Amino acid sequence: MSDYFLDGVFSLKDIPGVVDIRGVGMMAAVEIAAGATPGARGHEAQKALFDANLNLKATGDNLIMGPPFIAEKSHIDEIIDKTRTTLRALSKSW
Repeated sequence: MSDYFLDGVFSLKDIPGVVDIRGVGMMAAVEIAAGATPGARGHEAQKALFDANLNLKATGDNLIMGPPFIAEKSHIDEIIDKTRTTLRALSKSW
């Protein structure tokens, strides 16, 4: 499932405000362009994703993704879809 997961995560690179994506296996980080205050956009994204029922860890302006190792394709699709929708919506105000 790691190839499927990483393909999904790296598909987020076209979203405005995403400056870097790193990943290996079932772990990945999506880096968001810093705003006036470092970490503020990461925190804003984490709160918006939580409201969308997706709990990702934000470290500074990096969103850390680590789905369970028992995740199925439908779970990975949901994670990527919610992340894409939320970051696209937030990028309009950045």
